[in-house]
Amino acid sequence: MSDSLNKDKLLVEAIANGTVIDHIAPGQAINIIRMFKFLSKNNQLTVGFNLRSGDLGKKDIIKISEVVFSPAQTEQIAVLAPNATINQIKDFKVVDKYKLRLPHETTGVFKCPNSNCITNDEEDARARFGITTEGDKVQMKCRYCERVFDRQVVLKYNGLES
Repeated sequence: MSDSLNKDKLLVEAIANGTVIDHIAPGQAINIIRMFKFLSKNNQLTVGFNLRSGDLGKKDIIKISEVVFSPAQTEQIAVLAPNATINQIKDFKVVDKYKLRLPHETTGVFKCPNSNCITNDEEDARARFGITTEGDKVQMKCRYCERVFDRQVVLKYNGLES
């Protein structure tokens, strides 16, 4: 391989077992890391920000060893990065690969930005949001107070800048 080709590539150590989250919208990888508190865990973690992507122009990527996401967790990731791809790795090989889709609803993941919502006062009331899209616009409707918020408002309120 010529030197000019090598200059364009960044080599990152492969993970034996775990998950690669690819095609994350730029800036969202840090929010996924915060949401799942990956920095407080002992797993090998590789993160790339604003990498070149043929499809997206720019993308983020996360590689985390020894983690397999549940369907509920992939729904959480989809709210932050609806166009991401999950690659499950076993023995250094991709054994499962799928694109994420926004869920129709999420429960107990995000707090409601409405300070008067019962979910902010009651310990047992977990915020539940219906999720709808219009083009690229994602809206989240609290099932308790029935307020509708842009996804960015809910993410910002929950400390996850979008």
